Amino acid sequence: MQYLCQNCGKTYSSKDGIIQLTGNTLHEEQYFPDNGFEILYQSEEKNFWFKVRNKIIGNVITRYLSLQSCILEVGCGTGYVSRYLKKMGYHVECADLFFAALRFCKERDAGDYYYQCNLSDQIFIEEFDAICAFDVLEHINDDVAILKNMHAALKPDGILFITVPADRHLWSAMDIYAEHKRRYSLQELREKIEDNGFKVKKISYFMTLLYPFILLARKISLRTGNMNDENVKKQIQKDAMSELQPNGIINSMFFLIFSLEVPLINTIALPFGSSLLCIAVKEP
Repeated sequence: MQYLCQNCGKTYSSKDGIIQLTGNTLHEEQYFPDNGFEILYQSEEKNFWFKVRNKIIGNVITRYLSLQSCILEVGCGTGYVSRYLKKMGYHVECADLFFAALRFCKERDAGDYYYQCNLSDQIFIEEFDAICAFDVLEHINDDVAILKNMHAALKPDGILFITVPADRHLWSAMDIYAEHKRRYSLQELREKIEDNGFKVKKISYFMTLLYPFILLARKISLRTGNMNDENVKKQIQKDAMSELQPNGIINSMFFLIFSLEVPLINTIALPFGSSLLCIAVKEP
């Protein structure tokens, strides 16, 4: 099966309904652990952080983007956010580097189209009303190149929605396991976005109310030593799994506390937290 691009006229192959736009840069970097997508797929539906983050994302997007708009979610993973936005009434197209992730995404019926592509390749030109990158930039060495390509893919006055992990003091087993390259400060994120052709409309921390719990837990679980040592690697994975699949009582309690931020973030910029949210508009 093949896919004909209506904009450039090029023909691309399609496998299992997933359009393959990948170039030669596919395997230059390691972005995600083996079997990570299967673990995510099993964890997202129950984990308090994914559930409340979806509420925050949905709440914010509806304030800036009308329903029926066309959204591209890059680094869509297993499609947990894409499916949420599609159910809200947006036209969602899903892009990820990994075919395995897109299979889960397609199983969720998360989008209207599915693209396997490398964000380092400039593929789309002024095609989308909005682009979403939720916890994506921290996986990529050259995050500036990705911001440039997202700018190119947006229509004039298109909107960029981004979340990233924040605060280097929270670096932990989860960051190591997820193969993050960095955690951002608000100033760093703002500068990188503004330097690449965007005007920031809103930027705020979130996961503020749970910050003391997260800081304490991550200081306790912080691992040092030889990252190639099998015992260290196993302990890192164990610590990461405790965050992805927390105790049921803790999960429920954190869900209630974190949910209090959903209305707050619409009205104020939260001063600190373990994550950052940014909404920016493409400037000419």
